Amino acid sequence: MSNSNDLLDLFLRINEDGDSSSSSSNAPISIRLDSSATLEFLTLHDLYQLRSISKRTFSALKTVEYTRCRDGCDYAVPFPAYPGILCTESDRKLGAGLFTHQLASLAAMHKAENNSVTFGSLRGGILGDAPGLGKTITMLSLIVNTAGLRPVEPKEFYDKQTIDEHWKLMRVNPVFRTEILKSIKPLRESSSYDELARFVSPPYTDDRFPTLPSFERHVNRNMANKVPRAQLELFRRNVINFKAGLDKRNRRFFCNEKGRRIVFERNLVPCSTTLIIVPDALLEHWAEQIRRHVKLDVFGDFPGSDAGVVYIDGVGDLSSARFPLNHRSMELPSLFELVNYLMVVVPFSRIKQQYYLRKRRRKEDVDDVTGGDNGTESSPLLQMRWFRIVVDEGHELGENEAGNDITAFINVLAAERRWVMSGTPTTGDEDSKGFNDVGLTQLQRLLLFLRHEEYGTTKVETLETQSSGSSSGRKQGKAKAKSEWDTMVKIPFLNQQDAGREELFRVLREVMVMHKKEDIGLPKPVFKQGEVTVHIPQEVGSHIVNAVKTGRIFTDTYEKLTIGHRESYHEDPNSSESDRQIQRLIRQRRIHLLKEKISHAQKLGAKTFFDTLLNEHIATTDFQSKVDTCQGEYIENAIKRERKELEGRGGAIADLNSGPLTAASDHFSAKTFIDRRPVKAVVYSSSSSNLLDVLEYFYDKFDNANIAEMMQGNIDVMAYELGRFRLGQKEGKFCPICNGWNEYSGKELSGCKNTLLEVSDAAGNVFLIESERILRAIGKEDRDRADCVGNPVEMNRLGEAPLNKYGISKKAWKVGDALCIDARDPHPLFRARLSEEQWAAYGSARCKELVAIDGGEGVDNYFGPLPCEEETNYDQLMVSLRKWQPCGKFHGKPRWNHLRKKQVGWYTGPTLVVHEEIETVKEDVFILALDASLAHGLDLSFVTHLYLLEPIDDAALLEQVTSRAHRLGATGPVTIETVNVWHELDPSTKKFRKQIASNLNDEDQKRTSTAICEHCYRSFDNITLAEEHEIRCDRNPDSSAEVPLFHLSSVYRDLRPPPPMGIGACGDVESDTKCP
Repeated sequence: MSNSNDLLDLFLRINEDGDSSSSSSNAPISIRLDSSATLEFLTLHDLYQLRSISKRTFSALKTVEYTRCRDGCDYAVPFPAYPGILCTESDRKLGAGLFTHQLASLAAMHKAENNSVTFGSLRGGILGDAPGLGKTITMLSLIVNTAGLRPVEPKEFYDKQTIDEHWKLMRVNPVFRTEILKSIKPLRESSSYDELARFVSPPYTDDRFPTLPSFERHVNRNMANKVPRAQLELFRRNVINFKAGLDKRNRRFFCNEKGRRIVFERNLVPCSTTLIIVPDALLEHWAEQIRRHVKLDVFGDFPGSDAGVVYIDGVGDLSSARFPLNHRSMELPSLFELVNYLMVVVPFSRIKQQYYLRKRRRKEDVDDVTGGDNGTESSPLLQMRWFRIVVDEGHELGENEAGNDITAFINVLAAERRWVMSGTPTTGDEDSKGFNDVGLTQLQRLLLFLRHEEYGTTKVETLETQSSGSSSGRKQGKAKAKSEWDTMVKIPFLNQQDAGREELFRVLREVMVMHKKEDIGLPKPVFKQGEVTVHIPQEVGSHIVNAVKTGRIFTDTYEKLTIGHRESYHEDPNSSESDRQIQRLIRQRRIHLLKEKISHAQKLGAKTFFDTLLNEHIATTDFQSKVDTCQGEYIENAIKRERKELEGRGGAIADLNSGPLTAASDHFSAKTFIDRRPVKAVVYSSSSSNLLDVLEYFYDKFDNANIAEMMQGNIDVMAYELGRFRLGQKEGKFCPICNGWNEYSGKELSGCKNTLLEVSDAAGNVFLIESERILRAIGKEDRDRADCVGNPVEMNRLGEAPLNKYGISKKAWKVGDALCIDARDPHPLFRARLSEEQWAAYGSARCKELVAIDGGEGVDNYFGPLPCEEETNYDQLMVSLRKWQPCGKFHGKPRWNHLRKKQVGWYTGPTLVVHEEIETVKEDVFILALDASLAHGLDLSFVTHLYLLEPIDDAALLEQVTSRAHRLGATGPVTIETVNVWHELDPSTKKFRKQIASNLNDEDQKRTSTAICEHCYRSFDNITLAEEHEIRCDRNPDSSAEVPLFHLSSVYRDLRPPPPMGIGACGDVESDTKCP
């Protein structure tokens, strides 16, 4: 009880001080609020309900001290500071706290949300901190600071006297009964509904309900503890509509956009929830950041409860989520459930789905708020008046037209406060000619989402807009806002007029909070240029040289240049005649197109002719396959080398408690810091096909468990794979039958999915084996062996893979294939098989009966003991493949099959579904294949190496990619290495190339000498040029370079967020809390 007494003493002491000295002293009071003590007995909702009898106490509680800033100083922050942020057990061990720049951003964001508190005013903006500066934690801090607050109620738009007059006339009218029952319809699930309906049904012959508010109070008082609060909100909404119907004279209010907005939003259910909308690839990132850095039980319904605080779409309540994140397809909860959460996180794919549902419902004339009479439900996202909407990677709102699916739906959502999060609010190459034009258009679209009072909505509606209806009125309003922006900002700025720049700077200073990396002092990333050489066969070079010298092209030259090695294009004997015919036609068409191209190049001279022929070969599948192999081999060797060096430094330490918390730590020193982070490498490419080809090489050289994939696909797969890479663990069950691993990714495991193969040996024994027991397939050269069983496997069946890769080449399997397997039991790598006695208890007798009935062609068999005869060599046993299928199908449970009209299945032993619990298994995942389209916004601060499969010349894109790992939270520097590809000709072809002055393969053009500016990420040919540029780089804090005034980057550079307010400062930090 000492903690609660401390809290009581705090309030009493302040009140006493206020009462005794209010007339003699106006000195400010500094309050240090110990949230760990206060929130042990009070939730934030309770804390906001505390009433202070002293105005001085209330004024003092507007700000409290924040004592955990990373710079060691104390700052005044809005009450009640940032409870729950960076307070988890792991954060406390590391002494985590907000950084100075984050407190500065929060001060600016708090001011932006409280400059005006009237309904419809601009309350929000753009959080434009540079990539990697912790925008997610900053936004979470803002959210928890206002936990429990609700939106400002829209003003009443009806005349009270008119309402009272109509109520007196209608309360004695029996016809009025329908309207009353319609208003209490949301409460009908209550057991007290019938009694309530009888009591409130008119006519009223006594003095019951003299006014409409008395009727509303009676219903709320009697149903408060009998129905959820959300249903009472629906009742309140119905009463509002009822009042609007009683006063039909106030029509002018509905004519302008703001009036229509008030009417619309008064019909919604207000809540204290923040809706966070994120790209699909970032859903796991947000869930992980909240789980790691927000103490959920601070915000529960009672102390110690962490349920009902955060809802993750496709996952459910975060308190019960499993990591790696298990995402699955599921419907959104009703608004009655969502209104009780502090945060709701949904991906863009959900928004797109809701857009199309809304589009379909509008065709069916279903109202967004109330739904349809036929039971059609409206989207719960549209039925709520959110406290705040946050759009991560919100530059996508600016990149797309307002009619885009996602943008259109987001712009309809109702919220008091709106924020865009983006490290690059305007996208594109800053050096391009049209950057300013495109960027200004993007900014206006963001202002449209923010509902900026001048350039996001219309100040004055025309008569045409008033009479055109709400939908067309909104469209005209958007057009008018855009026209206003063009007139006042865009056109003057592009014409280099001071008025345009001044207005743009004013608007951005009003809505944008921005820090740049040069303001923070992060340690520099390490850029490297790697190189791999791919040799062009001498035969190809000879064909090119002969063609250039003689001017004649032969058929085999076309084949060589277009297709690659001729032997790789032999027709597949296993394909059908029609498929072979199509292949021949495609091949002929490609040769015809190449003839036309080469004929044109031949007319342009020997140099162009040579380059064209060489480029055609470089573009072949054969050459690109060599490129993928060389790049994969280079990265493989680099990763193995780094892991070996790590072992030499003492091995990896996953939890670096003794190391720096973040790469921005003032104590970080590359000279003293011994890097013992686990090697985590990201392989990045803008080409999905190239990335997949390199992945094939990795799967051949590493275990599957070492690799995670972030490719375009389902959100559940992306979230799970990123979680595997981040956490180094997976979840699933071991099959009690075959001991195979079944991965759990959120979908219910219905049975073991591991493939078992049914084989037979020379003695006629039929048994099941795992695919891992296959040593090799038997080729034609081994078919004459005496103990060979089955049909030999053709060499080209597996493509370019050798026959010992048969076990992992499932697509190439055929019934009757001759195989060599390891049939030892016990085996050092496999669990010992169950005995025949044990299998008899599980129903193997019935299994044998079913096999006999089906003649061995059915689905039944059992994973019994392997054959054992002393004269047989079981580590090299020859077998023939009979069939293959999942383990669960071989071991089916007894059941009645309605289609076959008979009893099927036989297995009665333990199963994966019922008898096994989900396990968490550690795995060494050190490679992540990352598709470029999914890289924005990811937090990969734990990554040590980033390999680029192709050079990135766009400085803005290179900064975005680098910032995935070069960011706050990193415990060491990140190495970014570009794996450049270089082709090498044979000496005779190279000599001929020099004779004709072709520079296509010139050694001077190698990229290994390329250097990158550490401030703006531009590339230069050598280190000297890069250093010269850095001295005058406009993003270098020590540079005296002048940026053109009429370039967007110069306006961004001039923006400076206010510093955090130090203790004792005279700044006024506004508060959302209202004095009772």
